[in-house]
Amino acid sequence: MSTKSHVPGKVAAALSIVFLLPPLIFFMMWISIGLRYSDMNSSEKTDTFLGYFGGLFENLYVINLISIICCLVAIVLASRSFKKHLLSIRVLMLITVLVAIFLMMFDIFQLL
Repeated sequence: MSTKSHVPGKVAAALSIVFLLPPLIFFMMWISIGLRYSDMNSSEKTDTFLGYFGGLFENLYVINLISIICCLVAIVLASRSFKKHLLSIRVLMLITVLVAIFLMMFDIFQLL
């Protein structure tokens, strides 16, 4: 059994950023609703947010679950790139992991 990853570090770094984009977009959409319509209550905010997706997602729980899964995948892929000698990739992956943890915490608090 090999201990070497079959995915190169730079590819894993790029994939981790790709997997971080959907949760980041969901977060920006949720925040933009709060900023534009500050007088809405929680259920109206949820209805407005789900209206952006049409009939694709019917429940906020599903969106938060997808976001958490994408964040976990981004963290796993970013952790594979920490062993690279390039400092810029290491710093970028550290930022990716920190943002993914923040987004996961936000999604978990949304579920509660």
